[in-house]
Parts: sequence; C-alpha cells; structure tokens
Amino acid sequence: MHQGMKRCFVVLVRRNAVLQVETKLRGVLFDLDNTLVHRSRSIARYAERFSADFAERLELVLPALTARLIDAEDNGGYLPPGSRFPTIGDAVAQSLAVNLRWNSAVETEELVQHWRTFFPACAVEMDGAEALVDALVSQGLVVGIVSNGAERSRRETVARLSFRRHVTTVLSSERAGVKKPDSRIFTQAATELGLANTQSVFVGDHPLNDVKGALESGMSAIWLRGFHCWPNNLAATVPVASSLLEVGNHIARMHRVR
Repeated sequence: MHQGMKRCFVVLVRRNAVLQVETKLRGVLFDLDNTLVHRSRSIARYAERFSADFAERLELVLPALTARLIDAEDNGGYLPPGSRFPTIGDAVAQSLAVNLRWNSAVETEELVQHWRTFFPACAVEMDGAEALVDALVSQGLVVGIVSNGAERSRRETVARLSFRRHVTTVLSSERAGVKKPDSRIFTQAATELGLANTQSVFVGDHPLNDVKGALESGMSAIWLRGFHCWPNNLAATVPVASSLLEVGNHIARMHRVR
C-alpha cells in the first residue's frame, strides 16, 4: 500500500474508533416521577400520613378523599398551564384547606409546609425500578436522574429509594437553572456522568419534556407510556415501553447493537 494511502487509512480507522467509543451506550438517565417513582401511589401514602397528623382537627378523616383531591391538583407532577399557584404544594394546600371539613380554621401555609416536609418521604417506587437499576449497573452502565423541581425535594425523594446507592447524579431543574425540555439540562446531566450525550439514553414518561427534549440534545430516548398521551403533532420515532421491564429490554438491545 502506498505510504500516503496507508497514513490516510490509519487516520480513518482511528476516527472510526473514536466515533464508536463516543456513541457506545454507557449511561442511562431517568426522569423521576412516574418513571422511577409512582406519583399516585406516593400521594396515597402521603394522604395516610396527612390524615393521621391532622386527625384531631378534621371532622372526618378520609384518606381516600384526601388522595383524590391531591391527585386532581397534582396532575402527574405538573401544574396546568396558567395555574394561579406558584407550586404544586400551594395548589394542594389550597384544595385541602377548602375541600376538607375542618373543626377549626387552618392556614394554607401550614399545609404547604406539611407537603414539603413529608411528601418526599412517602415515595413509592415504580414496579421493577430496583431490579432494573441493579441490572443496568451490573452491565457496567452508569445511572442518573434528571427531574424538574426543587433540589431539596428531589434529593429527599431519591434518598428514600432502595437503589439510591447506584445513582451517580441527581440533577434538579433548580440546580441546573433550566427545566426539561431545555437541551442544556440533559447535557449537564450527561457531563456529570462523565459521558457525551450520544453515549446516553433518557427514559421518561412525558413525550415533550422527556423524550423530545432528550432527542434534541443528541441523546437516545425511551418513552414510558401510561401517564401522558403522545401528541398527534409529534413523530413517534423512539422505543415505547409499558413497564420498566420493557424499558430494560429496550436498553439491552441498544447496548448490544452499539
């Protein structure tokens, strides 16, 4: 082979090798609510705690009603567009103050503080979350979490999870300074894992905030359906899962292909 051609061939091989390294799947980033943590089940657990703590001040102690009221305001962890409340906690507190039967007047701020203090501790893991994260780590993949919300609540929620020791980074929108679907929060999370975006796959339940945002940042994505409808104007170009077991199967295939 001509010397010049040989040098070009070597350079080409090296460039391809670099490309393969950069695109090899090395990490998985997860949304938190309704991906690793079941929001409605967590609310039901919190409603039990709320009912116990305020039992003497309520005319009727109805945990199921309390959970329904919270679910209606929580909206899967998203304030509806145009909400007059600054946070979900404020919306929940107002609803409980107005719609529950109290023996005496209750201040909404007291209920806001109760939510902020105790709701993170009521986290209920999604079915299969621990098994999935354990399996990913055993395959040599690093795991992180990206979640819109306050830093303290995100940290306190993750601290309650059985697989917390395997989570390398928890990036809240408060700490990042931007919210999903902004590409910058995905890039920052990948950087904190020591990875390029192309080496990461993002798993989430929200088609726009999670899937579209991850794709636009250069990541792969998996949609966990069942919580938010897929918009008609958004092309469905990603693997779809109905459970975390299916998510694991998709990741295993990605890992082999790459």
